[in-house]
Amino acid sequence: MGFKEFWEEFFRYKSGIAGLILLFGLAFMAIGAPLLAPTEAYENWLNDEYWVENPEGVPPTWAAWLMGKNLPGHIIMTDPVEEDHWQEPPPWGARVYRWVFKYDFYYDEPPKDLMFRVLGITRGEKAPLIRIKIVRPDEKEITITCNYKLSERFRDTNCISISVTGTKEARFDPLSKGATWRFAEKYETEENMIKAIGMVIDEMDIVFREAGPGMIFGDTPLLHGTYKFIITVKMYNPGDRFDGMRVIAAGKVYGLLGTDIRGRDLWVGIVWGSRLALIVGLIGSVVSTVVGVFYGTVSAYLGGIKDEILQRIYEVVASIPVLPILILMAAIFKPSVWNLALMMALFYWTGPVKTVRSMALQIKEEPYVEAARAIGASGWRILTKYIANQVLPYTFALMAMTVPGVILTEAGISFLMGGEIISEPTWGRILGDAHGYSKMWWWILPPGFMICLTGLSFVLIGYALDKILNPMLKR
Repeated sequence: MGFKEFWEEFFRYKSGIAGLILLFGLAFMAIGAPLLAPTEAYENWLNDEYWVENPEGVPPTWAAWLMGKNLPGHIIMTDPVEEDHWQEPPPWGARVYRWVFKYDFYYDEPPKDLMFRVLGITRGEKAPLIRIKIVRPDEKEITITCNYKLSERFRDTNCISISVTGTKEARFDPLSKGATWRFAEKYETEENMIKAIGMVIDEMDIVFREAGPGMIFGDTPLLHGTYKFIITVKMYNPGDRFDGMRVIAAGKVYGLLGTDIRGRDLWVGIVWGSRLALIVGLIGSVVSTVVGVFYGTVSAYLGGIKDEILQRIYEVVASIPVLPILILMAAIFKPSVWNLALMMALFYWTGPVKTVRSMALQIKEEPYVEAARAIGASGWRILTKYIANQVLPYTFALMAMTVPGVILTEAGISFLMGGEIISEPTWGRILGDAHGYSKMWWWILPPGFMICLTGLSFVLIGYALDKILNPMLKR
């Protein structure tokens, strides 16, 4: 069958066409990963500092449409509406920077958090003094002061981050009240404040709801309008350096696939995971199939006691429980995802041996093989030119059918072992990280769906190839 005839036959099977379309889509995602998701984000998948500005554990943007709500998106403000700086006279002698940012709030829920990031370097004994004033549309103000004790741990770093929800403990403590609690005290009843002790309260309700009894529990209406964030920074040391200011209104929704509890963009993991899945699947499948086909062909050609010995070796390897052994080897050697693919190939080669051996036993008895042997053709030439050459078409179908098993095994190992052995954002690792967070459907469904979709594409292609290349199945 020529190349043209093969494709004409292939396109007769709808399953093959469907599998090919799915595979092209996966290949496009894998090859175009740097265009679809930043390479920098992929390289910093395990760097928590890189994701610190992202909201943690929020669904994708389109989920707001499903819920029928106008949820706040993720906004990063870098351009202030007002900016000023000056030098204070002695004895303070501090350099003072002041910015004003505006945030238009007209959503059905408050944002997840407000974060203020001062970029620069702090050196010396006296850390910068940072004061944040939130001016609400009703002209009421909330002031947060970052004093020396709070900021000294940022010395010699390049960023000071202040989160409104992180300025106090999550539980209300009357001995250590945050800025929003001081604000709430003016408008809440004593009964509500006592009731709040030991409860986890969302501080964004205090900032973005109308002042009055019940605001700490989210009972008062939302206060829509324009909020002003006034940030003042005093730097006292000559070695201090200021590089800029960022205000982040963390959204209740984010991106195409949302974020996990560490704020990582799941779209990045899914896109780059497609490249890893295809490479692992193809490497494991090609290596294991080639080794298995060669082993089965050689065993059939040699025959006799040599064939018996090779078959006993095959049976021993085939009886080994693959997944536990791979997990043990992965735990000992701590491989990359690439080495893991080769490790899987060491055990998956047993799959095609019996089938190929039976085919080779028939082929070596054909008249043209006997003729080649009679004219003095070498054993290697007979093996490669006349026997393996006839088995080769069926090998491609075996490769396609093996890929899903390799991908599922890698996903299983990544799920069970997670970050202990796998540093790349594979789909299995993403599922492993999501274990225990069953309510975050956007974290669980996409990697599971992609694993199933990838496996389905190769199964459909393999089914069509099997129909075409296996004479016993051809109609």
